[in-house]
Amino acid sequence: MIRRAAVAAALALLPQDASAHAFSSGRDLYAQFIEGAGVPLVTPAIILALLPLGLLAGLWRRDGMVQVWPWFIAGLLAGGLAAPLAGPDVVVAAMGVGVVCAVLAALGPDLPRLTVAALAALAGGLAAAVALEGHGFGELPLLIYAGISLGAHLVTVVPAAAVSATLDRWPAAWLRIGWRVVASWSGAIGLMLLAFQLR
Repeated sequence: MIRRAAVAAALALLPQDASAHAFSSGRDLYAQFIEGAGVPLVTPAIILALLPLGLLAGLWRRDGMVQVWPWFIAGLLAGGLAAPLAGPDVVVAAMGVGVVCAVLAALGPDLPRLTVAALAALAGGLAAAVALEGHGFGELPLLIYAGISLGAHLVTVVPAAAVSATLDRWPAAWLRIGWRVVASWSGAIGLMLLAFQLR
């Protein structure tokens, strides 16, 4: 039973050819928003770019996400604008940035603010480009863009807040080490999927 579940999970994680998300919610405004928000929550390349960024921000500083938030938003906007130029390789770039964020979070160095801010802008931009790859700017309803932004924020801000809140509540070395282990796992998953993508 366990072996069957492991095989099913491995098959579900196998990469597939990248293709543009086909948005199809029609005129229902709420459905458009939900459809957009769902894209970052179910796309492995986006999750593996943004979740490690959130862990890095939370481990870097108590208010790490707040410090780099403007850069992250700017990256999302730039990625949305550049999405029509993005090809399938943007998935590889997004996962690569996620691996870098995961490694830095796991190592736990005292990074300069500019480094974390640049990674936030880059990860945000690549995540938006993955979500909107193949769609011209302004081609989709506004609420789909708003939903994608919300989904991207959830994938990034929730881990950052979880790290900051737990380290605030229990400022123990073992907990910080535990979060660094979580970051290293996210990097390992990203590397495995990256290897599949590149083969």
